[in-house]
Amino acid sequence: MSQTAINPVRERRGKSLGLAVALAFLFGPFGLAYASLTGAVVMLIVAVIVLVPVLLGLFINAVIFLPVWIVCVIWAAFAAYERTRNAPAEDTGPAGDGAPGRS
Repeated sequence: MSQTAINPVRERRGKSLGLAVALAFLFGPFGLAYASLTGAVVMLIVAVIVLVPVLLGLFINAVIFLPVWIVCVIWAAFAAYERTRNAPAEDTGPAGDGAPGRS
């Protein structure tokens, strides 16, 4: 008798565009982690590279850090949009009664 392995299918759900933008706007690279973990790691590294000279006093004005924050917000918006666009649509059936689609 053979046993078949049960492989649970993990569906990718979409991300809220508004929440992704708000989190990235408020928390920068850390908020970007909601929409894209890879993007958060990349932008965190970029933020550290940009912020270190500011903290060492090489640049008097910290405005140089502003573009990093803006890129985080834009990246979060694109990542959330792509994730939502590629998420499987919920099939509620022809009657819309919440039952799986019956064709």
